[in-house]
Amino acid sequence: MKSVKVPALELFLHEMIPLAKAMGVGVQVSDARALVLTAPKEQNKNSLNTAFGGSLVALATLAGYGVVWELMREGNEADKPVWHIVVKESRAAYRRPVLGDLRAICERPAQAAIAEFKDALARYGKAKLKLRTAIIEDGCVAVDVQAAFVVSR
Repeated sequence: MKSVKVPALELFLHEMIPLAKAMGVGVQVSDARALVLTAPKEQNKNSLNTAFGGSLVALATLAGYGVVWELMREGNEADKPVWHIVVKESRAAYRRPVLGDLRAICERPAQAAIAEFKDALARYGKAKLKLRTAIIEDGCVAVDVQAAFVVSR
């Protein structure tokens, strides 16, 4: 049997956000372009046997949170203060039902937005980052979530 390394983000989510573990959230991809989280439909279905709307927005929120969490972990660990990440606001547009497993894609922000965000953190000890996450099924956007995350000391 092949050993699989579980990403640090997945371990963190399961330990610190119990809902993520209950939903069966997993990290499918975490690269320079995007963070992709998945969850099985069986643990997240509604009475119509489609994905539950609350699970869809929760997975999208966790994907955005994960992008910010990974951004805050970059760099020299010894010099870092403890940061708190919260979602300040979000808006979801449900475009079509999700019939299969859940898949959320949060694109990483542009380098200019990251630089502005980090500058605000350094200057004020608090900053906001707006992110967009899409729940994708069969190449189509089923749910579009726009959220703002605030990081503070």
